[in-house]
Formats: sequence, C-alpha cells, structure tokens
Amino acid sequence: MQLAPKRITVHVMRVDFDTKDGIPPDARHEISTELRSHLFKWDADNPYLDDLANEIAEVDVRGALQNRGYFKTTATAKLTTLQTENEDISMVVAIRATLGPQYRTGDIRIESTDSGFPLSISADVLRGIIPLQRGEVFSVERVRKGLENLTRAYKQEGYVDMTAEPDTEIDEPGGTINLVLRISEQLQYRVGSIEFLGIDSVTREKLMEWLPKPGEVFDGTRLEEFFKANKAILPSDVSREDLNVSRDLKTRTVAILFDFRTCSSNSN
Repeated sequence: MQLAPKRITVHVMRVDFDTKDGIPPDARHEISTELRSHLFKWDADNPYLDDLANEIAEVDVRGALQNRGYFKTTATAKLTTLQTENEDISMVVAIRATLGPQYRTGDIRIESTDSGFPLSISADVLRGIIPLQRGEVFSVERVRKGLENLTRAYKQEGYVDMTAEPDTEIDEPGGTINLVLRISEQLQYRVGSIEFLGIDSVTREKLMEWLPKPGEVFDGTRLEEFFKANKAILPSDVSREDLNVSRDLKTRTVAILFDFRTCSSNSN
C-alpha cells in the first residue's frame, strides 16, 4: 500500500517590511495579520520555499495592494526558517514591493459580446450591482465582487452559463482605470422536471416549496440556498453530491434530480 506523502505546516511568526517601499500602514497590518493567522500546508518531499514565497508575494502582498489602487504593483517575499519541530516549521517573511502609481476608478461599461443581441438585463441595472464608483480608489477585490454579483443576477434569470470577461483600460495621464465587462449570456433555461429519490411524499412536498416549479425560469440561486434552508428535514449526511442538474439544449430546460438513497435517515 502506498503511503500518503508527508505533510508539513508552515507558520509565519513575523513579517518584515522595507520601510523605503512606502507600503501604507493599513496594508502592512492587513498583510502581516493574514500571514500570521494562516497555516500553509505542503508535501514535505516537494521543494516548497520558492512556491510559498511566490504565493505570498502574488496573493497576499500584491492582492492587498491592488485592492488599494496600486494596480501595477510588483512584490517579492523571502522566507527564513526560525525553527523546525517535526512537521511544523516557523518562518520569518521579508516583503519587498514596488508600488507604482495609485489609480482611481474611471468609466465602467457593461456590454454584450454579441452586438446583435442586446442584454436581457439592462446595463444600468447591472452597473448598479458593481461596487465601484467613479473616482473611488480602484480595487481588484471589488471588481471580483462585481463579477460574482453579475453571475448571481443572471443565475436568478435562468442564464446559468453566463460568463463576464473584465477588460481594463488604463488612462495614465488621468490616473484612472476604465473597466469594460463583456457579457456572454448564453441560453436561458426553464425547469423541465424535478425528481426526488429516497424520501417520503410529505418531505418531498415541503422541499418543493423551496424550488422553482416546472415551466418557470430556472433560478440557479435557489439550489444554492436549498440545502441550508432545509437542513432540519434533509438526511444528516446530505451534500451537493446528491444533486444532479442536467441541461437539454434543444428544449432549453433543466432536469433536477435529488438522489438521497445512499444517505442516512433523517436527523430528526
């Protein structure tokens, strides 16, 4: 029998910054707090130091600075081992960064990828769920949140395969970043059928109250809330693995199947 690879855990005990880099105090505090509270786990037989340093520089440091408008920032991280005890390693991280200019938000446009098919949800409505306003410090995190909001809005209208591609246009003289979100709506789906296996009829009727009915627009967000909302009457070991949603491209419908036959009996 092949043994699982040995895992090590890296603890960041201290984070050092070069004061000449000009990283804002609030960003230093956020980066330091995040790194010291996080446990990094790696396979012991893999050379992990370079990969971990790159992850810290790209995700923790560069991410925090890009959320503060430093869109072109670059960063490096150097790891120094303080102590090793079995699979636990304590380290110091030294951070260096080149901030570059701080940008503010310019225009935000939302467009269809196909000019022959206008968006089914108005661009004004979609713009309202992007948490960035003109003149505010540009934040990659807020752009990401906006994309999540767009996905959710389209899921509610049955466009479960919608994709939104962000494109940034930097205006160097103005110190702003314009954002274009190009949306490919794909097909709108309605509910074709809903089937439950492994539960009684009474429970089925209660669960159906949380789902769109056959013929209605398929609101994909309802499924996301389904398991949490019905925890009290579902089998105790139920999971999303017990749900299957299949698409029929010709009829533009989905078949929803809940199969609880391999689950334990209700926790009640």
